[in-house]
Amino acid sequence: MPIQNIAPVISHLKMKVGNEGLDKPEPLGEPNKNNNTSFSDMVAHAINSVDHAQKTADQNVENIITGKSDNIHGAMISMEKAKLSCQLMLHMRNKAVNTYKELSRMPM
Repeated sequence: MPIQNIAPVISHLKMKVGNEGLDKPEPLGEPNKNNNTSFSDMVAHAINSVDHAQKTADQNVENIITGKSDNIHGAMISMEKAKLSCQLMLHMRNKAVNTYKELSRMPM
């Protein structure tokens, strides 16, 4: 596909995403409103956010299966959000483990 034919497709996709409300990321919120948030609180909040996304996706799929809902695209979107948030959490964990290993190899 030539480059000049891609521009209308991209603009159509942008319009579609904007209409679905997918262009605005959902804020995670803050675990604490003050500036004294500990690292463990931030990690716990991130894990709870991933868990909430997983539970929401599971509930949406269950509603589809039981016939309570016919919003298949909404269920697919929530499943994709849950998948991406889980992958991000795993990447962050891997980076933290690698950092710890690197620090433990440093001479004192």
